[in-house]
Amino acid sequence: ATPPPPLEPQVRSDRDKFVIFLDVKHFSPEDLTVKVQEDFVEIHGKHNERQDDHGYISREFHRRYRLPSNVDQSALSCSLSADGMLTFSGPKVQSGLDAGHSERAIPVSREEKPSSAPSS
Repeated sequence: ATPPPPLEPQVRSDRDKFVIFLDVKHFSPEDLTVKVQEDFVEIHGKHNERQDDHGYISREFHRRYRLPSNVDQSALSCSLSADGMLTFSGPKVQSGLDAGHSERAIPVSREEKPSSAPSS
């Protein structure tokens, strides 16, 4: 009998969080890499040849998802359940501010009085 196809990945994006569910039951945590580059999350899985009922098989996949712009990238998390379901999630920032990306501009406010630093 042919094994059932892997579950389709599910992406859920609601008001307060963004979640990806991915069936990776053929892969162990060491076989998986998850990285965020700018507005994309990349999930890569690869395992070397191993034996199954029909012979030897090796598998590899690459998936890329666009992160919503209001996801807080400093709070992303990724976990692998015992039954092989990878869950990648990040909370969404509620304010109108953009979420923390790799570059942020800090406004410079001008003070009228001199600083209290001792003059050299």
